Amino acid sequence: MSGAYREDNKVTPWVATIKGMSSESNETVTGPYLNGQKLGLWTHRITLEDVDILTATASFNRNKFKGTFSYDYAPTVDVDPLYKKLNVQGAFDGDGYLDGEWKFQYTNKQDAQIEEVARYQHGVLAFKVVRDVNTGKEIERYDKEAMVTAFFKDIQFPDSNAVVANVKYGILKQTNNHPILVPLMKAWNETSTVNLNNKSNASIPTMIIPRGEYSEPKYLVNMQEIVLWMDTPKGHKEWLEEQRIKEAYNAEVKKADEALAEKKFEDALAHYNAAHEIKSNEAHPISQIPKVEEMIRLRDTKNALLASVKEKNSLLASEQARMLAVEEFEKKQKHLHEAYVMAYDASFKRVNGNHSKVITNLERSETDITFIESISILELELYESDLKELIALQAKVSGLIGQDTKELEKELKKLDSAKLIETRLMR
Repeated sequence: MSGAYREDNKVTPWVATIKGMSSESNETVTGPYLNGQKLGLWTHRITLEDVDILTATASFNRNKFKGTFSYDYAPTVDVDPLYKKLNVQGAFDGDGYLDGEWKFQYTNKQDAQIEEVARYQHGVLAFKVVRDVNTGKEIERYDKEAMVTAFFKDIQFPDSNAVVANVKYGILKQTNNHPILVPLMKAWNETSTVNLNNKSNASIPTMIIPRGEYSEPKYLVNMQEIVLWMDTPKGHKEWLEEQRIKEAYNAEVKKADEALAEKKFEDALAHYNAAHEIKSNEAHPISQIPKVEEMIRLRDTKNALLASVKEKNSLLASEQARMLAVEEFEKKQKHLHEAYVMAYDASFKRVNGNHSKVITNLERSETDITFIESISILELELYESDLKELIALQAKVSGLIGQDTKELEKELKKLDSAKLIETRLMR
């Protein structure tokens, strides 16, 4: 065995040669090291009676498989418990993953000749077929090539995900468990146990000197699996966050809907806005927010009108009582007094008649608030408008009390219609 060290690490090409006791077998292995790691093309050959029974090549980049991989095993004597013949051809991509077509051909102890053809894309098994060469019978078939191709065509970095047929997928690293390939890869990498023999899974002879050679503990992690995005660590984290957002959103919507049903409009609006902040594209909050805002506006408008109507009715009653209690008004402005009472009573009766439904519902609402709902804003606006006219009549006459109204009273004496009197008073 020959090679070199630098700072206790194997460097430069190493060559190992083993000659059997009978001088009929020879084994050689050669390949370069860099700082104790395999680098570049390595070859391994076993010859028995001048016939190659094992020829293997593998390329490495810092102990990781890279590039072509070849293994041909055809012993002239029965030395392997598993295979009479074994041939493996394939390649690894730049990241150390199985890539492209791999072909496994072997003859077992029962003389069954099996062929396996598999196609990988960056470690992902896309296609595999296993056949019995003697009978032509297909033993196993696996075909996800279209899906795997579509995944890598649309893959997005740095998260390594892609959407295929409207489904988001990710990718996970996998340890190789191929029953043929794993022992062959171990033969190139396992430095802990030296197994020198003519079997297909024998160790590489350079491992006789373990010092200064560093193994790659993850060299078997050279496959990958396409999984649902939510089954990847990041995808699962995103899924958990989506669930949290969904639950928070649903909770806000539930509170909003319940508040709206109870006519707690401000609470409903606050919760719809919170739901919209959580999920801005959801249609329900988007449609409900302007509706609730309009409900608040209408409620406030209605409440303002209710308060205004109540205030005006109170003002009318108190002012009417005050005016009619002024003795000078009745005694010294008798005709004005009579004309006013006639006009006011007629106008008051007309207002009450025109708005009897509103007035009745307002009276009932004192004991049952639900009667307010049957009063429309338009009805309140019309009622308020008529009350304003009545107040205006009242204010006009109130301003005449104590004034010289003799000429006016002369005119009023000649009028016998409440409407004409009201018109004259307001002129």
